[in-house]
Amino acid sequence: MQLARILVVDDEKDVRNNLSSILSRKINCEIKKAANGEDALEELRKAKFDLVLLDIKLPGLSGIDVIKEAAKFTPETRILAISAYDSYEIADRALEAGAVDFLHKPITPETIELKIKDILTKIGKYWPK
Repeated sequence: MQLARILVVDDEKDVRNNLSSILSRKINCEIKKAANGEDALEELRKAKFDLVLLDIKLPGLSGIDVIKEAAKFTPETRILAISAYDSYEIADRALEAGAVDFLHKPITPETIELKIKDILTKIGKYWPK
């Protein structure tokens, strides 16, 4: 069994830690974290990830830019875009750039678990704890 590798990207430390905690309690996976778009791309260049939970509004390189750049060298990585901005335009831009789905903050643990389960099941990497 090869564990899913997940990268959690958010500029808010509490959000990064909360998402990581939810994932580690519910899913057998390896988790890495990044605080900005540049660090996210560096992590994606260093190792293969199955899934990225990516905040859209980041300091420096935006989440949309990360999605576009990541698609150039790791197109198999699924990206779940996340934003506190409740805007169809932002969701559409994320999906057009290559995200597989979009969630609006705040996200309940149940919602994130179901979404992650769905994405990882489709690629054969979902193993609940």
